[in-house]
Amino acid sequence: MAGSSPTYRVKPGSSPLWASEPFRVFFPLGLLAGMLGVLLWPMFYAGWWPLQPAQLHPRLMIFGFGMAFVTGFLGTAWPRFLESVALSAAEVILLAFLWLLTQFFYLAVSLPSGDLLAAIALTFLLVVLIRRVDFDRPLPPPGFALAFTAVAMAAGVAYYWAWREANLSPRAVIFTRLLLYQGFLLLPILGVGSYLFLRFFVVPGQKRPPQADGSGPGAPPPSAAKRFRAWFVWGAAALVVGSFGLEASGWVRSANALRLAALLIWAIGALPRLWKGRAPNTRAWALRVALSSIGLSYLLRIAFPKWLFAVEHLLFLGGFGLAMLLTADRVALGHCADPAAAPAKSKAWRWIAWIVLIAVATRGTADLIPKIMISHHIYAALLWTAAGGIWIALHARHWTRSSE
Repeated sequence: MAGSSPTYRVKPGSSPLWASEPFRVFFPLGLLAGMLGVLLWPMFYAGWWPLQPAQLHPRLMIFGFGMAFVTGFLGTAWPRFLESVALSAAEVILLAFLWLLTQFFYLAVSLPSGDLLAAIALTFLLVVLIRRVDFDRPLPPPGFALAFTAVAMAAGVAYYWAWREANLSPRAVIFTRLLLYQGFLLLPILGVGSYLFLRFFVVPGQKRPPQADGSGPGAPPPSAAKRFRAWFVWGAAALVVGSFGLEASGWVRSANALRLAALLIWAIGALPRLWKGRAPNTRAWALRVALSSIGLSYLLRIAFPKWLFAVEHLLFLGGFGLAMLLTADRVALGHCADPAAAPAKSKAWRWIAWIVLIAVATRGTADLIPKIMISHHIYAALLWTAAGGIWIALHARHWTRSSE
């Protein structure tokens, strides 16, 4: 492996802009799936959706919202870090078709068929990514391999569910759900975040801190920097996966304590600069809120292990959801505009962050106070949808532009 930093450019090719930067296709699709996934609840209460969406809702959020964002990010960033060819129009069309077909079967309440199609879509994404690996050229930061592993893990769970979810033991149900619902989103956040999140704290004109790929003033040699962060990133990921086995065995407090420890190891070891000083801009503040929400959710599960759904929405909406929206925002700014030109104070991101937090509080209250459950399910869904709408409005005006 070469020691030079990647140029973050793909080889010249004939791919149209939307295919060479597939986030332009998948981020909007993911947002729409995420909105629909929460709006199923008010639709059900209004009599517009015939079935109780308890099984469908998480699948739309994971295999709709989550899978689209992971596909859009990796499909855009992976070839650039490898200095390989961009995705072709045919590859992006097939990925989008498989994603849409997955959502169609879920909405048709054919969950095994939807799981199978989700597994096929993820497998094809893995094939697309593997085809661009050349071990004689620089490899991406080690965290990107963790995101790749999370995709493979999610594909395996989806195949397993399509095959025999109805016959799983209670322990296997808990373990596979944790692998998919938490692992598929948390591991890419740990992996990609070890590279990307420091950039939220760079002030235009200020000396940039060392990056996860070993670049930047004062950085150790690239190979040493990668190895150093790889230990923390992969070590934290191993603890997270191990904690899923603990929780499946009934050790809820111990499992969440282990996940909290893993998050702290990652935050301190891979991203120590993230927590120093005042956040220089609104997006950096919102990122701290998102990562703190993940840690707080694990802390609350330790203290109140029976508060499953109330606390999980702090994890999924306030933690994973907000972090994914911020990552997508950074990608969109980097490819459609200029992140350095973005004002430090963003009213739009203040609104998004606070609306998401209010949605989290509203959704958690619904589970703790049964008599207000229906109304607060509806309020939380509308709030999350509003946050997604603000995100779309923020980027719609420059979505077809290229910063290159």
